[in-house]
Amino acid sequence: MENLKFVKNFPNRGFAEQAKDILAKHNIGCVLKTPDTGILGNASSATFNGVDLYVTEEDFDKAVNLLNALFDGI
Repeated sequence: MENLKFVKNFPNRGFAEQAKDILAKHNIGCVLKTPDTGILGNASSATFNGVDLYVTEEDFDKAVNLLNALFDGI
Protein backbone atom coordinates (compact mmCIF):
# COMPACT_ATOMS: atom_id res chain seq x y z
CA MET A 1 0.00 0.00 0.00
CA GLU A 2 1.39 3.36 -1.00
CA ASN A 3 0.46 6.89 0.02
CA LEU A 4 -1.25 5.90 3.24
CA LYS A 5 -3.30 8.45 5.13
CA PHE A 6 -4.20 8.41 8.81
CA VAL A 7 -7.92 7.86 9.36
CA LYS A 8 -8.53 7.26 13.05
CA ASN A 9 -6.93 6.31 16.36
CA PHE A 10 -8.71 3.58 18.33
CA PRO A 11 -8.24 3.08 22.09
CA ASN A 12 -7.31 -0.60 21.67
CA ARG A 13 -6.60 -3.27 19.08
CA GLY A 14 -10.07 -4.83 19.51
CA PHE A 15 -11.84 -1.74 18.14
CA ALA A 16 -9.20 -1.36 15.44
CA GLU A 17 -9.65 -4.95 14.28
CA GLN A 18 -13.43 -4.45 14.15
CA ALA A 19 -12.90 -1.39 11.97
CA LYS A 20 -10.48 -3.34 9.76
CA ASP A 21 -13.09 -6.08 9.27
CA ILE A 22 -15.78 -3.54 8.39
CA LEU A 23 -13.51 -1.84 5.87
CA ALA A 24 -12.61 -5.22 4.34
CA LYS A 25 -16.33 -5.91 3.80
CA HIS A 26 -16.43 -2.69 1.79
CA ASN A 27 -13.31 -3.64 -0.21
CA ILE A 28 -11.11 -1.13 1.58
CA GLY A 29 -7.71 -2.33 2.68
CA CYS A 30 -6.05 -0.78 5.69
CA VAL A 31 -2.96 -0.90 7.87
CA LEU A 32 -3.03 -0.88 11.67
CA LYS A 33 -0.09 0.58 13.55
CA THR A 34 0.59 0.98 17.23
CA PRO A 35 3.85 2.11 18.72
CA ASP A 36 3.22 0.06 21.86
CA THR A 37 2.88 -3.46 20.45
CA GLY A 38 3.58 -3.22 16.73
CA ILE A 39 1.98 -5.68 14.34
CA LEU A 40 2.24 -8.54 16.85
CA GLY A 41 -0.23 -7.11 19.34
CA ASN A 42 -3.62 -8.69 19.91
CA ALA A 43 -7.02 -7.49 21.07
CA SER A 44 -6.04 -7.70 24.72
CA SER A 45 -2.71 -5.92 24.31
CA ALA A 46 -2.34 -2.76 26.34
CA THR A 47 -1.91 0.19 23.99
CA PHE A 48 -1.22 3.42 25.79
CA ASN A 49 -1.16 5.39 22.53
CA GLY A 50 -4.01 3.48 20.91
CA VAL A 51 -4.00 1.90 17.46
CA ASP A 52 -3.80 4.04 14.32
CA LEU A 53 -5.66 3.00 11.18
CA TYR A 54 -4.39 4.04 7.74
CA VAL A 55 -5.87 3.63 4.26
CA THR A 56 -4.80 4.64 0.77
CA GLU A 57 -5.55 8.14 -0.46
CA GLU A 58 -7.99 6.60 -2.93
CA ASP A 59 -10.10 5.04 -0.15
CA PHE A 60 -9.66 7.82 2.41
CA ASP A 61 -12.99 9.66 2.06
CA LYS A 62 -15.04 6.46 1.96
CA ALA A 63 -13.23 5.04 4.99
CA VAL A 64 -13.58 8.25 7.01
CA ASN A 65 -17.30 8.48 6.33
CA LEU A 66 -17.90 4.82 7.12
CA LEU A 67 -15.84 4.71 10.31
CA ASN A 68 -17.11 8.03 11.64
CA ALA A 69 -20.68 6.79 11.23
CA LEU A 70 -19.89 3.57 13.10
CA PHE A 71 -17.25 4.62 15.63
CA ASP A 72 -18.05 8.25 16.34
CA GLY A 73 -17.00 9.04 19.88
CA ILE A 74 -14.59 6.10 20.16
